[in-house]
Amino acid sequence: MEDSFGTPIEEGDYVLSAASSSSYFKLGVVYFAPSGRPMMEVTRSNWSGGIRRSEVGSNVLVLRKADGSVPTYVTGEAG
Repeated sequence: MEDSFGTPIEEGDYVLSAASSSSYFKLGVVYFAPSGRPMMEVTRSNWSGGIRRSEVGSNVLVLRKADGSVPTYVTGEAG
């Protein structure tokens, strides 16, 4: 799976997942379910109910890779 800018999403990446039809968002760390489906441990969200785990949505952005690097579209530097 890739984020909206084409960056591969890997286990341990810190991502922002947002709904396209509302103002809801989730921040969290990616892991993969036994089925291979990308999921996230939610660290912050404006969704009610205090969700802890959720599927990674289709509108997703990698903010920090698991190795600590930051994609250039986040830093604003030319790649």
